[in-house]
Amino acid sequence: MERTPERITMRRIAEEILAVINLERGLGYTVRELALRPGSCIRTYLLEDRHRMVKPFALLALIVTVATFMSLRFLPLGDGLWPAVEADLREAHISGNGLILAKWFFNGTQKYFNIVFVSSLPGLALGTFLLFQEKGYNLAEHLVINTYIFSFQTLIYIMALPLMTMQWAAILASLAMAGYTLYAFVRVFEQRFWKVLGKGIIAYMISQALTSILLLLAGLCAWIWLSLQ
Repeated sequence: MERTPERITMRRIAEEILAVINLERGLGYTVRELALRPGSCIRTYLLEDRHRMVKPFALLALIVTVATFMSLRFLPLGDGLWPAVEADLREAHISGNGLILAKWFFNGTQKYFNIVFVSSLPGLALGTFLLFQEKGYNLAEHLVINTYIFSFQTLIYIMALPLMTMQWAAILASLAMAGYTLYAFVRVFEQRFWKVLGKGIIAYMISQALTSILLLLAGLCAWIWLSLQ
């Protein structure tokens, strides 16, 4: 005989929320460790104990969802910026399906660019896998490493977001995210700063190249679909 589940109460909901954000085990603990000890906490998750940290892809989904919602709230995104871009494209003699695809791409990346950035993670994982092979992590483990680092990067973005309409705040946020990535890479891969900087730039270039290829393929498929309508 199946046991009847416990009734949901306000106390039960509060306990579940506290379980998620507590500093000893859960979201709070994960954020704190990624901020202070990214190398040791990620290595611990990969090689020793996976119970205390929030799982990487659950963390990514939560933080990117919050970032996307807040971007739509605080930044001047969307159709309001399209007319100026459209005028430039028409001057470049782009019309028809090309203009439609450009508008889809522009509005999609403007409104959901945090989600678009997630698509670069497999390429970045491949880059770090190729460039830091001496550490012995496999491709899936590199994906986990980059997912944790990207999640904390996005958290920095969220904290800076209310000020992002000011250019100086956007620059500082970008520097902070880049700086954290280098710091985390140094801690995780345990190599000197300048060596990590060079490898990190190459890994980023690999990621951008693969993402560009995927976007071009998606654009080609959309072009063919529009042409058949």
